[in-house]
Amino acid sequence: MIKYKDTRWMYLVIPYNASTGPLSTLVTLQILSLGGNAIDVAYAISLSNAALIPASIIWGFMADKMDRKKQILLSLAGVSIPLIVMPFMNSISLVTLNYALITFMSTASATPFNLLVMESAEKKHWGSLFSRFSLFSSIGVLLGLVVSTFLVILLRIDQIEEILGFSVLATLIASVKILPKPIITFERTAIIHHKESFLTRMRHLPMMFLHLPNIHHFKMFSVTRLFRKPINYIPLLYLGIVLFYISSGIFNTVYPAGLYVKGLNKSEVLAVISVGMIFQILGFRISSTLLENKDEKGLAYTSLILRGASYVLLGIFTQLFLGIPILISGLIFYPLAAGIAYAIFYSSSTTLIFKIVGERRQGTGLGVYSTVVGISLFVGSLLSGYITHYISYGIDFIVAGIILLIAAWIFRYLEEG
Repeated sequence: MIKYKDTRWMYLVIPYNASTGPLSTLVTLQILSLGGNAIDVAYAISLSNAALIPASIIWGFMADKMDRKKQILLSLAGVSIPLIVMPFMNSISLVTLNYALITFMSTASATPFNLLVMESAEKKHWGSLFSRFSLFSSIGVLLGLVVSTFLVILLRIDQIEEILGFSVLATLIASVKILPKPIITFERTAIIHHKESFLTRMRHLPMMFLHLPNIHHFKMFSVTRLFRKPINYIPLLYLGIVLFYISSGIFNTVYPAGLYVKGLNKSEVLAVISVGMIFQILGFRISSTLLENKDEKGLAYTSLILRGASYVLLGIFTQLFLGIPILISGLIFYPLAAGIAYAIFYSSSTTLIFKIVGERRQGTGLGVYSTVVGISLFVGSLLSGYITHYISYGIDFIVAGIILLIAAWIFRYLEEG
């Protein structure tokens, strides 16, 4: 029997995401406070992105074999302990390793939470329940950013992280009582048979290895296929998404650091990121309506133009100004890029991937997708440190924007093809 009305456990994702949502920004500021530079930040984010690949494989397969509740509890424990001991991490290397561990352990809860949604409702109610789950997750991230914005005025970064760790620990204790024991076992493949469940799963973690890909699965990227219609549709779609994630890695890795270096205080940095999150929530609300009435490829193209242009403008402001102009441009263009444009592109591109894996070999398709996303994020985050360190933050943001404009051209080509 499926208990559709017993969904109190979903409220747990609010404090959990409030504790993990601001971490990338806090870790960036912590590394800078310890005397680090853009390369140090890039190494930390790159290692975190690299940890996602084995984590998504390991925890994905564990979700097929392990009790959902036990895996979520293990994830919460694995996140809370490293956060609580953050004040003892007195070097950049220790902070970097600890952050990678937090990323690895937080990944463990992604699949079981999504499967738990499916186990809490009949299939016809999955859409509304997944929408509610996503809303709670977004509220949690926003809440964490807002609280951190004020706490950073009074406390050190590592003290804030310690508080967040105790928040996760409190969530763990509450989860022991509130989380339901699974009644029905779902395989992960069930997620990709329902659009809303697939979109929500990929939003929380853009990796899902049903089967590990091998070298033959990547033959779609051969040069001969890229220039031959109509068989070039899939490789070009993947290529456009690869460019998007490389650009995201280049920009997102050092943007908070760029704000700080260019004259904003820690509270103002977190405020800019918080406003971006508010617009991201609004963007996902808008995108769900747009997808019902517009073509996904056209929406992806438009969102890439908006995001790319915003990145370029942020780069120009960063290159030329300090202080207040950086804050104003961040409050205008970052919400457009990381909020509205990101939400629309993410929803439209993931829907296109959903259509592909729904029609073809699903394990292979998702394995290839997860691999290229993971590699793209890793490459982008690693490049960002060197571009910023040896050239400038402004050029880094402009490069990220130009890459997005190239991706937009690819999606425009797809639309015409």
